[in-house]
Amino acid sequence: MTSVEQRQIQLAEAESSQRQHFDCLSHYETMSSVNEIAEYTKFNLLKPRLFQDGNQWCVLFGENLQSGIAGFGNTPHLAILDWNKAWHKSLIK
Repeated sequence: MTSVEQRQIQLAEAESSQRQHFDCLSHYETMSSVNEIAEYTKFNLLKPRLFQDGNQWCVLFGENLQSGIAGFGNTPHLAILDWNKAWHKSLIK
């Protein structure tokens, strides 16, 4: 095998590796987008209240903080994520 042929093989392997890396990054980006859509779906369907509570944002589904499901965060996005976590927590302790 000549050095030119060896170099072509090395380039083909490098290109394949780069393509796989790009595919992984593309998949990660797609999954991040899907996850973000999923995080907001429940919020959009149930339409809980979003408001500032002191120095944080609050998402509340229900009449009040004691009987409802609430999430808090420094941004509306973080409050929604916290609310989603609270939604899935068991009521039984």
